[in-house]
Amino acid sequence: MTREGYGLVAISYDNAETLKEFTDRHSITFPLLSDPGSKTITAWGILNKEATGRTAGIPHPGTFIVDPDGAIVSRAFEQPYTERRSATSILEQLSGTSPGMPTTVRGAHVALALQASDKVAAVGHRITLTATVTPDGKNHVYAPGQKGYIPISLKLTDDPAFKAHEVKFPPASTYLFEPLNETVQVYSAPFTLAMDVTVALTPEMRARAAKGEVLTIKGDLEYQACDDKVCHRPETLPVEWKVTLSPIVAR
Repeated sequence: MTREGYGLVAISYDNAETLKEFTDRHSITFPLLSDPGSKTITAWGILNKEATGRTAGIPHPGTFIVDPDGAIVSRAFEQPYTERRSATSILEQLSGTSPGMPTTVRGAHVALALQASDKVAAVGHRITLTATVTPDGKNHVYAPGQKGYIPISLKLTDDPAFKAHEVKFPPASTYLFEPLNETVQVYSAPFTLAMDVTVALTPEMRARAAKGEVLTIKGDLEYQACDDKVCHRPETLPVEWKVTLSPIVAR
């Protein structure tokens, strides 16, 4: 993250000795800060007031993005405390880039580059899948909501191993199809679709993660491409991403 200009710090209500032991045991390379009495946690408004006993003082877990001037520019929280957005997923949404080499898929009129924000994900982690679409030549594809044509869509195959969230589409551009004097919403330059998925936190997935199994996430990308003269037949391309499962790190 430092190469992209970001730093990572975790704040916990645990004492410094506990955090040092945890850091040493798991070879953590970023700072873990102790917050005695949960003063910082309370000041940031994330104290879990329902926690009692040994858990009293814990925060509602989440991630804040803070700029160099100390201003909060974004934050990410999940309702279930066991589900966490991964650091690389957050970084991807900030920078628009994914680590590693993409998997390429060739269609009749588009090329796809598929990437996942994380090569390894623990159960309960929320990661980001992306599909960068490059239309061929003078072709364009239709944006969601466009009537009269088949707009581009990305749908994942139902699988109890993960929960799929809503696909995020970039802004489209307006195109005038002169032969029909028709104005439509299209993508004619390379663009990226992004979808978050949360790895299921179930006994079955815990067992798979303990074995280091690979989770294959499959789906279909459907589109219709046209150029300034011809509209081509709609096409459905199979897509998939692979993520190695990892157990949750416990103290």
